[in-house]
Amino acid sequence: MCGLVWSVHSLKASLHGTRVLTFQQWHWTCFREVGAGVAIGPNALFTLKELGVLEVVLAKSDAEGPTMGGFRFISGSGAHELIYDDSILMACQPSFLEAIVPMLDPCLVHMEQRCISVSTSSSGTHVLHFADGSTYEADLVVGADGIKSTLREFVSGQRTSPTYSNSVAYRSVLSPDALKAVKTDIMRPLCWIGNDKHIITYPVQANQKAVVLTTPKINVVVFSTDYTVPIGSVNVALPWAKPVSQDELLREYSGWGEDVNIILKEMKDPSKWCIHFLYPPLSSFVRQRVVLVGDAVGSRHVTSSRFLIRPITPFRQLPQDVLKAYDSIRVARANMVQKMSTIKGNIVDRRGPGGGSIPQIQEQLRDIWNPIWHHDLKAEVKRAAESIYGPRGLL
Repeated sequence: MCGLVWSVHSLKASLHGTRVLTFQQWHWTCFREVGAGVAIGPNALFTLKELGVLEVVLAKSDAEGPTMGGFRFISGSGAHELIYDDSILMACQPSFLEAIVPMLDPCLVHMEQRCISVSTSSSGTHVLHFADGSTYEADLVVGADGIKSTLREFVSGQRTSPTYSNSVAYRSVLSPDALKAVKTDIMRPLCWIGNDKHIITYPVQANQKAVVLTTPKINVVVFSTDYTVPIGSVNVALPWAKPVSQDELLREYSGWGEDVNIILKEMKDPSKWCIHFLYPPLSSFVRQRVVLVGDAVGSRHVTSSRFLIRPITPFRQLPQDVLKAYDSIRVARANMVQKMSTIKGNIVDRRGPGGGSIPQIQEQLRDIWNPIWHHDLKAEVKRAAESIYGPRGLL
């Protein structure tokens, strides 16, 4: 069950001689989807370096190396005044999967395979059941199958349907040439702030090393949230993503500033995504030898499990304590990240504590990501490993 997270770990495990099968429900072309850029903060830089894949990821980025210059927060109305410049984030916009996927053994990657259930055999292994009737037996199953995860139900022991967050996102990818009239520096990652709404714009694949796009593009994600109803009180019929008219988008953002209007008028055929998440969050990511990572747990995060599951340890002989240690580290932290993401969304929608004045927004955005960016992951993993292997057990 493939995603950003598991693609990295599958590669690393394979390099150490472990046979890892990767299953992806989509076609190979899904790995080349425009807009699948990833912003890399200091914590992710460390993790990717430890996994041995940082250089290949940076080779597909918009810069020669990690660069300073994160999101600039500006007003969505009026003259788009600068509210806050987030200069701490070390970021790039890589074609993440474009960098990782070619390193995977294609013989071990199974495309268009949708997992519908998992069971436990009499020997203690797990059997994956797929929509085409095929089955595969595994010593360890890592579920990176997204917010609609099938494996999550097995891990939680109950049905865990995603909950509508009361937020929608209108998406489009535009050419910078179409936005020449925009006075704001559109080649910088921007967050346009407004009442109950915000817009994210950032350039994707603007360098000559990218093979998917030959020219720069601007990814535009336009958010709108209904704060008048409780979360969980509205059920959204499938599909959760569909094309909508430009008129709907323009009505939602009536009264915003000149640059925003230019951008929205270029979104001729926007798609509308109803954003879902797990609410309440999971209390465990592990059951037997099935482990959840990434969006399958409700919030995207780069997992530290790779440091605990040593490549010299065959999965069949993997101590259950290792999976328990992973669970003890990741659950609290992943749920914290999800909570902080919600808080930050409230802030840029001017729904933060105190009512959302500019001084309040500036204060609330300052250092909000420090617990994530500057968390000592290595020390945390070392403590967990020592609890399993002893002080000299993790080499």
